[in-house]
Amino acid sequence: MPDFQTHKTLDMSCTERELLRWLDMISGVVPRGSVATMSQDFQLESGLARVAWSTLPDRVIALVRMKRLEVLLQFTPGVELEARAKFVKTFELYTLRGGG
Repeated sequence: MPDFQTHKTLDMSCTERELLRWLDMISGVVPRGSVATMSQDFQLESGLARVAWSTLPDRVIALVRMKRLEVLLQFTPGVELEARAKFVKTFELYTLRGGG
């Protein structure tokens, strides 16, 4: 089992189903490694990136309820800063929603 240390935590307003769909799209660009119930690994040149998630309480604004996930992006030691930044950028491009 690889040791994951460097990480970034995100509070995302989405369902697990939406996140899984986005991870499937990311796997078309970054090779996917192992898949677990609440995490997926992606193969980078110098190690692994893991996307792990857990359910948070719904965000409630007046009568609106939004599902939330805590998403943790983790990297094995040895993954260079440039590779981490590139993976985070790819993740954000596939998961961020536009406003306007």
